[in-house]
Parts: sequence; C-alpha cells; structure tokens
Amino acid sequence: MNLAEYSLKNRVVVYFTLLLVFVGGIFSYFNMGKLEDSVFTIKTALVITQYSGASPHEVEQEVTEVIERAAQEIDCINEVYSSSYAGLSVVQIDLEQKLDADKMPQQWDILRKKIKDSESSLPPGVEAPVIIDDFGDVYGMFYAITGDGFSYEELNDYAQYLKRELLTAEHVGKISLFGNRTECIDIIMSDAKISELGINPGIIIGALNSQANIASAGTIELYQRNIRVAGNTAFKSIDEIRNTLIQVGEEKMYLKDIAQVNKSYLEPAVTLMRHNQVPSIGLAISTAKGGDVLVMAEDLAKKLEKITPELPIGIEMISIYNQANEVEKANDMFIINLIASVGIVIVILLLTMGLSSGLLIGSGLIFSILGTLVVMYGMDISLHRTSLAAIIIAMGMLVDNAIVVTDGTLVALQKGLNRRKAILNVGQSTAIPLLGATVIAILAFMPVFMAPNAAGEICRDLFLVLAISLGLSWVFAMTQTPLTCERFLKINKEIKNPFDGKAYVIFKSWLETILKYRKISICCVLGLLVVAVFAFTKTKKAFFMPLEKPYFLVDYWLPEGSSQNQVSKDLSEIENYLFENYSEINNITTSLSQTPPRYLICAHTENQNSSFGQLMIETHSCDEPLNIRESINKYLKENYPDARAMIKGYVGGPPIKYKVEARFIGPDPEVLRGLAEKTKEIMRNEPACGDITDNWRNKVMTWNPKYSPIKACRAGITRADLGDAILRSTTTGLGVGLYRENEEKKPIFLKVDNQSKNNIERIKNTAVWSESNATSVPLKEIVEDMEISWENSVIQRYNRQRAITVQCDPLDPEMTGSTLHAKVNDKIEAIPLPDGYSMMWDGEYKPSLESNEAVGKFFPLAILLIIFIIVMLFNSIRQSLIVIAIIPLSVIGVAIGLFVTGKAFGFMAIVGFLGLIGMVLKNAIVLMDQIDINLNKEGMSPYDAIVNAAVSRMRPVMLTALTTILGMSPLVTDPMYGSMAVTIMFGLLFATVLTLLVVPLLYVLFYKVKIIDQK
Repeated sequence: MNLAEYSLKNRVVVYFTLLLVFVGGIFSYFNMGKLEDSVFTIKTALVITQYSGASPHEVEQEVTEVIERAAQEIDCINEVYSSSYAGLSVVQIDLEQKLDADKMPQQWDILRKKIKDSESSLPPGVEAPVIIDDFGDVYGMFYAITGDGFSYEELNDYAQYLKRELLTAEHVGKISLFGNRTECIDIIMSDAKISELGINPGIIIGALNSQANIASAGTIELYQRNIRVAGNTAFKSIDEIRNTLIQVGEEKMYLKDIAQVNKSYLEPAVTLMRHNQVPSIGLAISTAKGGDVLVMAEDLAKKLEKITPELPIGIEMISIYNQANEVEKANDMFIINLIASVGIVIVILLLTMGLSSGLLIGSGLIFSILGTLVVMYGMDISLHRTSLAAIIIAMGMLVDNAIVVTDGTLVALQKGLNRRKAILNVGQSTAIPLLGATVIAILAFMPVFMAPNAAGEICRDLFLVLAISLGLSWVFAMTQTPLTCERFLKINKEIKNPFDGKAYVIFKSWLETILKYRKISICCVLGLLVVAVFAFTKTKKAFFMPLEKPYFLVDYWLPEGSSQNQVSKDLSEIENYLFENYSEINNITTSLSQTPPRYLICAHTENQNSSFGQLMIETHSCDEPLNIRESINKYLKENYPDARAMIKGYVGGPPIKYKVEARFIGPDPEVLRGLAEKTKEIMRNEPACGDITDNWRNKVMTWNPKYSPIKACRAGITRADLGDAILRSTTTGLGVGLYRENEEKKPIFLKVDNQSKNNIERIKNTAVWSESNATSVPLKEIVEDMEISWENSVIQRYNRQRAITVQCDPLDPEMTGSTLHAKVNDKIEAIPLPDGYSMMWDGEYKPSLESNEAVGKFFPLAILLIIFIIVMLFNSIRQSLIVIAIIPLSVIGVAIGLFVTGKAFGFMAIVGFLGLIGMVLKNAIVLMDQIDINLNKEGMSPYDAIVNAAVSRMRPVMLTALTTILGMSPLVTDPMYGSMAVTIMFGLLFATVLTLLVVPLLYVLFYKVKIIDQK
C-alpha cells in the first residue's frame, strides 16, 4: 500500500494531521526564537597581559612569546595573531573552524590551564594574563545613557542601576557597559614640597597600605556563645584618606597638609563615548541562547516603564541599535513574501491548470510551510535572516511535487480514467522518482551544511530548513494532494486529448525541429556554454556583499602615539560639521579608543588604542549612507590631512576589516617595513585603492632615561626607585593601593602636581627617593643619558613569526575585494623577497578561498550520492549520463544572470548554484522517468516516447520552474541573498528550457534513435 492509497483509505487520520499541522504551525511561529542573523560562533579568544615599563620588543620576547608557546600546545589551534605594545601584550587565538561550538568552552578551559601553567615563565612585574573568551558575543540591543546636568559619577551610578534591573528581563543573556570610566583616588603632591620637608613617598605609601585593608579578626567565647570580632574596617570615605597620619621622624602630620586628595578618573580613559555630542555610557544587551529578541524587547520596554519614573529628570536611555526592530521588519517582510509567493503560485496555476488545481496546490504550499515551522520549533531553529531566506527559497520548490501529482491526475482524468484509479496510478508511478528527485535537491545543499568553517555555520540553518520543507512537501504531495484531488479536482466531462492546446503544438514543433537537426542543435548549445563561460569571467567576484542598513561607520586614526584628547577634539569638530551640513544624518554615536561591544555580528572590532576613534552614523533611510559617503570622505581628507579616516558599512558575513591585505612574514622589522613600503607604493599607484595602511603603523617617540648602576648605587637608589619616581610624574601616576566604596574597588594613585607632570625638563629634576633611607637625589644625577628615540609602537606576529600586513579598501564602495585584489595581485607578488621571508594574502581573499575549499571538501561526496541515486532510479548508465550532463548547461543561465544584473559571484552564489543543481536534476529525472513509462508501459516507439514525454511533462516542468523563479523574486534585492536568488532564478530559467529540449536531444544522440518525420 502506497501513501496515496493509505490517504484515500484513512481520510480522518490525514485531515486530523493537517489540522494539527495548521494549528501547530501558527503556534510555532508566534513562540519560536527570532533573531536578526543566524547564530555562528566567532572562535576567537584574547589573552591580554600587562607588563608595565617594558618596550614593545621586551613585551614580545618576554611575554608574547611565552603566551603564544603555551597557546599553541592546544590541539585545535588554527592561527595565532599577536600585538606587542609598550607595556601590553595582546594575543588573539583562533580555533579551527571545524570545531563544534558546544566544544569551545572545554577548549577555553584547556587554554586557561595552559596559560596558568606558563605564568612561572613570565618575568617579574608581569600581571596575571586575562583571558577573554566571549570576544564573539553579539549584543543586539545597544543604548546610550545620557544625563543632562549630571556628573559622570552620577551617570555611572545610574548606568549600573539600569544594568542590574534590566538583567532580570526575560531572554536577556548578558549586559555590558561601554565608556564607563574607572574612578580612582588621586593624591597630588608638590615634588618641591616633599623634598623640602624630607618626606619619602614610600612613607606615605606604607601609611596608606596599613589602613587600606580590613584588619584580620576572629571570635571570642562569651556567655557560652561564639561572638565574631569585627575587624577594623578600611577607609570609609575620602576624608579618612585625607586624615591619614604620616610620621616623618618625630613629627606627625595629616596627608591633607602635604598633598591634595581628590576623586578622579583613570587617565587616559580606557574608553569614552558620546551620543549626539553629549557624554554618555553605552549599555549593550545580548539575547539568551535560543531566546526571542522580540519577547526580550517587550519585556525590556515593560521594565523601563517601571524604572523610568524612579529616575531623575534628565537621565535618558536612548536606543542606538535595536535588533528587535530589524527582526520585526524581517518577519513582516517574510509574511508579505509568503503571501506574495502563495499568490504568485495560485495565479500561475489558475492561469495554466484551472481554479481547483491552483487552490489545491496552493493549500499544499501552506501546509508544507506550517509543517516546517513546527519542526523548526521542535529543533530550536530560530527565525532569522538565513532561515527566512531558506523558507522563501523553498516556496517555489515546495509545489514541485504537488504540481507533478496534480498534473498527472488531471491528464489521466482528461483521458477518461476513473478518478480513484487515476489518483492511485499517479501516486504509485511518481512516488519513487519524486522522492529520489527531492533527496537529490536536498543533497545539493549538503556541502554547505558540512563545510567546516564560519560561512558554513552561517548557512547551516539554510540546509536544515530546506531539507525539512522539501521532505515535507513530498509527504504532503503523497498524502494531502491525492486526498484533495479526489474531493475537489474538477474537469470538463468531455473526454479529449489533453495535449491539443496551442502551447503544446508549438513546443512539439520546436522539439521535432531540434531533434531533426541534432548536430546543429548540439553545436548551438555548446556555443551558448562558451558565451556563458566568457560572461562569467566578466562578472564581479565577492565573498559576501554589503548589507543595506541606515548606518555607516567612520574609523578615525591619528598617527600612533597621539593623545585621546586630540582624537576627541577632532571628532567633536567633525560631529558639528556633519550635523550642520547633512540633513540626512539622524544620530551620531562616538566611541573613543575602542569600538563598542559587538552589536551586530558582522561589525568589526578594534582593541584599545588612544589614537583611535569611531563615529557610528545613523541616517533616515538605507539609501542615504551611499549618497553622502563620498562628500564626507572628501571633507575629512581636506581638513584632517594627518588623520586616516575609513568610511565603511556592514557586510553580510564574517567581519573583515580590509578587503585586500598582503602579509609579509620574516624576522627583521626594518626589512618588513621596507617590503610594506614597496607594497603601499604599488597600491598608491593604483587609482582604485584607498585607505592604504599597514598594521605596524608609524614609529613613535620614546624618552629613555638610562639607569646608571654606579651612580645609583652611590645614592642608594634602585631601578625600582627610579621607576616609581617617573611614574609619579606621568599622567597615570604611581599606583599605591585600593579604596573600597561599596562593591567597587578604586585604585589610589600618587601623582605630582601639574607643574611637574608631562614636562621632561622638570622630570629631570624630579626627586628620586631611596626606599632604604630618607634621602633623595635629582633624577638626572642617577642616569647616564636621557635621549629621545624612535621605536615601533607595536610588533605584530602571525603564528609566532613577525609579520606586517599592508591593507587597503576600494575607493568605490561598490567595488568588490576580489576585483581590487586582481588589480594589484601580480605586481605585489612580483616584489622580490629576501631569504627567510614569505608573503601571503589575507583580507577577503583568504576567508573566501577557505570557504570555497570547505564547501568543495564535501562536494564530491554530495555528487557521488546524487549520481548513486540517479543510477538507482534508472538502473542505466546512459540515462544517468544524460541527466548528469544537464548540470554544466545550468552555468549558461547563471553566468548571464550575474552579468546582466551586476550581482557578484561569491559564497552565497555558490550556495545558490548547489541548490540549482538539485532543481535541474529534479526536472530531468521527472522527464526521463516519463520516457521510461512511455517505452516500457505504453509500448511507444523510442522517438514517440521521447517526444510525447517532453510534451506531457512540459506543463509541470515549466510550472515548477516558474513558481520557483517568481517565488524567489523578493530575494533579488536582498544584499546578502540577492546573488543566490539571481543564480537560481536565471539558472533555472535557462536550464528548464534546456531540460525540455536538450534531454530529448541527448537521448536521441546517446541511443542513436531514428528520427521519424511526422510530416
């Protein structure tokens, strides 16, 4: 008993199942998780290590090398990047892309253990390494907290309050604050005064430390009870610090009598933020895994309604980026596209198959989609950009099986066959071929699903949703379609030849002509293939395409070593200019020294650097950023010639900072810089190149007071004493302890007054005190020399070797990285490299190549399985070869489509081509199966069997192609999936015509069928 027969005998079971699917689908849609982008894991961790006072070279050799060596002991390490700054090591560890996301926590635990074990190899004075393993977390909701008339301390308190309250909202994962400055206590003294009084700063430090901590305590037994003895608590207020007694010899004095004690902020600030020129604190919120961002947004709104009345007037929480709004737009568009696709299908079927047939097949589409939502909900697959695109792609394909069954039933009824018998015969004859064709369509997407990299992870849900929906479409075609055909399908009672229509006659005439002149026909097909290959060489190439969003970024770099204050001043001027001259701009969010938390998965990040700032500019519509970027870029170049300003948008894929990157690897920094300069010169001579730089950037000035052991020994001064004296004179100051205020620990810094600070001549006369006695000497008396020299601000490494990366982007934002790479590729590769040096490409080239290789890794397996199914269906090598020969011909439509529309061929186009293979093979299988039926069951001659099969399958094949093409049309304008949609639509358009004409032609050639002249 086949499924069609079972359905006819068990109507109640089928109807009840359809009812459950209908209700379950609606329930699932409103309760399943909803996100903007598919969840993929950035398999990266950072290891940050402080080594105060060390040069970049010392950090590299003594810290970075140790951390890298420990990290590379982990088995699944893919690449290690490191940056060694003065006093700071940042090591970026990338795990292998094939590693499952659920295994990453275990790998990070192993990393922590390895780094912990390596700490004994680090030099004295190095702080414990900090491991950040949530580097790839996405905070989809990003707000600015502003406070008109409030101090920064008050603003920070309210930000902490909002963070605590909002963490209790449903589906909230984590909340991170950005731009909240670290409070500290500054003890500012006059160097001249403490020298005059003979006060060794070490005495002050000792006095503070003796009272800064809670004294140890215990218990006493009293009245047969254990009573805890409260320890003497530490400082409770700033006044207590001011009233700390300092004993110098026989004299005692208060700290406030010899120094100023004030609350302040750590200088320079780690990060700062402004929103529309107002100082603010960023609050970023992530959605819990599997959570619904729409539900989270609603709960956040309810929380804010309760909290807002409790906040003072002037404190505001302003939305900067709202993922919930993006998701809501995407879901609304999905509903519109669903209705449009169903409408398109029904209209097409109404025009070609009649009212009843159109409604029957349209109902099958609805049940397939609702059933898909039920399974997605059960498998915890959220609705997001990728899964919604998969459903839209599937919409056109979901009716294929139902069309074949309905058309077969309609034809049989028109020939006068009994209704029930017609349905059973069609169900029995088409079940296996359609199942095989459906499995082939699913297998075509398998290489993407199995690709062991980030791009494959992005498209994981694409495969799953397509597999679920296509599988269900076959089940419903074998159950719901026969049942509804029996009950509702109506035809004209007059028995006639169903293939007497004008369209059939014209098609048959074309086919017979092609078969008659088969040699000329096959040459024309091959000629079209050659033209397509030529057109393909002229198409744009890109890894992922830009997203259409009403936002763009300005990354602003001053020369390395510039102060944060200067960056802030410049960006403030730029903000004023933009607001005054561009009505298109709605909001500007400014970040200083670092990028904000990752609010969008494709947003790139920059580590802390005082020379860096970023403007996140929001316009009123998605079209406006492209319109104003060029004029803004011109203004920045003309008015800030010393700065490097990069204007960029967002790309629908893994974040890539620069589209073209050439990396040189070797031991000598000077040789590396020389190679980089040659590369940059090549890029400067290419008009298409812009934003040319390298990741070592410029060298910086360094003041180097060389410690003299002989002079210092005479004065009883150690190297540590010299370092403390210099630190007191710097912007940051000398850390001497901690002050506890509630749950916060605030560092205490010892500083000199502004007259001595940041002035080399005054620092030369700074008193250097010996820790062992109460004497001091001027700094210049214990150093050999005080020279200003130039050094590398950072030393970059790649896989434990020094490496400099030259970077650039296209001047034209619409130019792809692949196009720009082709313009400079040969010249850069022609640069002669000394022995021991090598060059590699990164940027867009490397991940694109890796993604293509990852997909290609399992492509042979998918093709092998597809071929196996085809051979199993037909049990014939020649028939299988005919079907497979259609695959290369689908390239014709793909190349022409991409060339005509201007879409780029990249990863998503490859995904579309894989899906196209499945669709084309499905049509060819249906046609080949009909030829077999005509030969073996109908007893026709080979020529008549071929022609009649093509004529009889013309309507279902054309309809399935037409519904797929038009159902997918809403994706053409999508920046991420547009190239995939064009690939499938144009490929299927040409391949469908070629299938109906070329499969018969190849059959005639392979089997040497004799042509019968019908005239």
